[in-house]
Amino acid sequence: MNELATYNLGTVLRETGINADTLRAWERRYNLPEPDRTEGGHRLYSERDVEIIKWLLRQQEDGVRIGQAVKLWHAKMKSGDDPLIKKPVIQEEAVEQSQLDSLREQWVDACLAFDEASAEHAANDIFTRFLPETAFLKIFLPAIREIGEAWYQGKVSVQQEHFASALLMRRLDALITTSPPPTRPEKMIIACPPKEEHTLSSLLLTLFLRRRGFHVVYLGTNVPIDEFKETVDTIRPNLVLFTAQQLTTAATLEETVRALHPCDVTIGYSGGIFNITPVIREHISAEFLGETFEEVFASIENLLRQNEQTTHLLSGNPYEELLNSFEIEHIAIHAHLNQSLAKWNFPLKQLADSTAFLSQAIAASLYLGDLDLLAPELTWVKSLLDFRKVQEVRVEYFLRAYANSTRETMGEIAQPLVDWLEVQSAIFAEA
Repeated sequence: MNELATYNLGTVLRETGINADTLRAWERRYNLPEPDRTEGGHRLYSERDVEIIKWLLRQQEDGVRIGQAVKLWHAKMKSGDDPLIKKPVIQEEAVEQSQLDSLREQWVDACLAFDEASAEHAANDIFTRFLPETAFLKIFLPAIREIGEAWYQGKVSVQQEHFASALLMRRLDALITTSPPPTRPEKMIIACPPKEEHTLSSLLLTLFLRRRGFHVVYLGTNVPIDEFKETVDTIRPNLVLFTAQQLTTAATLEETVRALHPCDVTIGYSGGIFNITPVIREHISAEFLGETFEEVFASIENLLRQNEQTTHLLSGNPYEELLNSFEIEHIAIHAHLNQSLAKWNFPLKQLADSTAFLSQAIAASLYLGDLDLLAPELTWVKSLLDFRKVQEVRVEYFLRAYANSTRETMGEIAQPLVDWLEVQSAIFAEA
């Protein structure tokens, strides 16, 4: 681009449409652009100066304040990313599903063989051919789900699943680190609620939103409720976004939403548990963003246009007293259950995971005010028993024993929970 100063002020004003006073103010306050001067003191601009002005005007049209636009310009130039140099755009190949499947299988096979070099080579090939959105949504996410399902069926070890996840997370972290500075004025916080350790969805959301120009503050996994209000007051985001993948973290998400209500900020959420069990959405006092990333992006834009808090706390919980009692007594329930099962020489150590999981799920369903939310979780309780190879403990017997220990420990207040568990035990017995 020609940097020879040949254009006078009048030509630049006609070419860009900018007001003369505005341009002088930019030059005086921000030294951008920096025109040359004739011997008589008149400004002379180069072709590059004209394009800089046009670039700044485009940022303003997108809602970016001039001061922020100037900072963005300098940040890009400092990183070697000249905003006026057009970069080559990856032209995605039009591929058949079978080709996507083949690329996914190559990466999965390498991961299951603990072959890091081959896995990284396959990933490099994928990112050369596709944009990050396509690579993750059409290849890597299905790959991780495939590995997770194989682990669930006992065909893949925990070590293999962790190896694949670690490689993918490392790649995702690198892409987030090198994502461009924000070009939009809106600011968001993305976080996982307390007890949520699954970060893939929240990191993908962070990457995709940053690639769309948003200013995203990512707080990470298992973010405690304490001091979250102060964080929101400090950052002053337009939106706070949560992802949750489990019933237990859907409950902590709702707890966090309630804690943040005085902050007068709009809160949105998404995550696998709300797709698997949609009725949970009725018990969350925030905006459900959607089941797919496309729906999430559309919801975010809609919430930003509303520009007002849309969080309205749900009222009334029929199980509040039962929940308080259960949280106090659940350790005693575990002790009573262990004593009961020990009489039959059942392997208590192997049963510990199932007991802990069931108790956490019960507490979550009670907090959300609907015991029926617990029903889908019982399939996972059965899977834990099977995974631990506790064949002698059928899930219906385990549920009946848990219900009896709850009755004996908590008394009459626990009757709704006891009745519910006994009904579920009968359902499994008939299956």
